[in-house]
Amino acid sequence: MRPDSLLATLDRWGRVALPGTVLLLSVLLTLAPLRAPYLSDALPLLPALVVFQYSLAMPERLPGPLLLILGVLLDLLLGGPGAPIGISALGFVLIRAAVLNNRRYLVGVPFLFQWFGFCLLALGYVFLVWIFTAIWTWTAIDAAPAMVQYVVVVVLYPLIAPLLVRIRARDPLNVPEPSRGAARSGGTAP
Repeated sequence: MRPDSLLATLDRWGRVALPGTVLLLSVLLTLAPLRAPYLSDALPLLPALVVFQYSLAMPERLPGPLLLILGVLLDLLLGGPGAPIGISALGFVLIRAAVLNNRRYLVGVPFLFQWFGFCLLALGYVFLVWIFTAIWTWTAIDAAPAMVQYVVVVVLYPLIAPLLVRIRARDPLNVPEPSRGAARSGGTAP
């Protein structure tokens, strides 16, 4: 076996495993005992940010079954007795589906537009988790902690999203499309 083929194989497997590994690390990070005020409250939304970012660039490497498994893991790690299991998994799958359906509007656009798209999806995710938890436990749950999570993760998005972009291998968002700028002067684009 040639060493370059071994390295190429390891590189290929590393690229395939990268989104799932980063998502798993973000799920495990939600349990980290951080001393930063409000940051530990927002960590349950960090995996949603990872799902959003990787669904933009490499949706095929973040399959639905992986999202279901890691979403259930997140619910098991964070939820107490009586908490709904699977709500995070449902949220992850819905975020991925929304990004895939609107990918043409989110890829190749300015950062602020992507940030706005994430804000809308994160708000929907927070509302989904909050309403399902309230229905599941059949109690009136205060929405203030959920909104604090939302505000903090929206503020952290400009700091975390560029880091995720940096660790994405061969990011298609950074590769210009060959069809852009193909029209010549005096002609029309096909």
